[in-house]
Amino acid sequence: MDYEDTVAHAESGAAPAHRGTGGSPTPRIARHLAFGLVCLSASAAVVYPAMTKYQLYEPGLGGRGGDTGQYVAMYQGTPLAQIIKPFRYRVFTPYMARLVPLPPHGLLRYFDITPDKIVQYHFAVANLLGLALSGMLLIALCESFGLEAPWGMLGALLFLTSFTVVNSAGAPMTDAWAYAFLLLGLVAAVRGSLTWLSVASLVGMFAKETTLLLVPAVLLLADPPRAKLMKLAALIPGVVGYAIFRHACSAGGYSFPSDVTTAVSDTIWRFRHGPYLWWIAFEGAAAFGAILPLAWIGALSLRGSPRAPLARLSWLVPGTLIPPLFNAIGIGSGIGHIWFYSFPAMIPLALVGLRRVLDGTGRNGLRLGPAPP
Repeated sequence: MDYEDTVAHAESGAAPAHRGTGGSPTPRIARHLAFGLVCLSASAAVVYPAMTKYQLYEPGLGGRGGDTGQYVAMYQGTPLAQIIKPFRYRVFTPYMARLVPLPPHGLLRYFDITPDKIVQYHFAVANLLGLALSGMLLIALCESFGLEAPWGMLGALLFLTSFTVVNSAGAPMTDAWAYAFLLLGLVAAVRGSLTWLSVASLVGMFAKETTLLLVPAVLLLADPPRAKLMKLAALIPGVVGYAIFRHACSAGGYSFPSDVTTAVSDTIWRFRHGPYLWWIAFEGAAAFGAILPLAWIGALSLRGSPRAPLARLSWLVPGTLIPPLFNAIGIGSGIGHIWFYSFPAMIPLALVGLRRVLDGTGRNGLRLGPAPP
């Protein structure tokens, strides 16, 4: 079944067929194990520099007073009431980092270990697992969109080597697991698994509130009304649990100013003190870089299949890009890493675009053998 046939199959409401699974548990386990090894190896290369080469309180990631400093404080046991909003609500990764055991003492003597590097090690291992799982889930999502496994693996490697992931996902940040839970929810939504959709929402909301993107994702999919309502119902426990935690159990405390007056004042100041629009353009371009033209080609090639899951979820891209733009202008935050949360649609679109460009050399997956003469 080629990509066009799979898209048509998906539009009919049936689950896409995948070649090479064989229906037997053993080949499926071996297949997932192989994907896991590839993603784990690439993820280790991503997190190692963040663990060993960078300073703990990296200014580009907020320093002591911003993102990194707040997550490290949570990891060290600072009460949540003393953590700045909204960082205090993203408890999953800092608390998971506490559970990471140290390597054997005999091994540590071969490394330049400092107290800061111990903290970086704990976060790096937690993020390593989150990134590896994200890569595997992106492969699964690409297959759910009708792309064969080699294309999904290429998508996972594009994800793991992206500017945003390489520069921040291995540091004491919460994005690695936020990516994983978002992807888990999208795979579950496309494949119709209410249990895993509920798990993604219930746990993922405490990794990062970007898990809320699952709500518009479910609304966008071309499901019958009853199926759509059931998927939305599966998301409710996580959303309600997070709302209770945020507004009842952890209310009050300090947060960055977000009122309209402050936002307008800060915006005027930034436009008077430098080419701020150029900075926004750079931040946005860095999120996806050179794959943007391929994603555009991919989006155009899906115009004939408007009910296909990837075609429907591609509307998440403008929905993810526009709100952070106003946020960045108002409070001066970087927007590249926020825009990157549209990657579950952008990267598969780029793969479809690349496949369209290579259509003349074959339509049944990447050539993994020797190049033809």
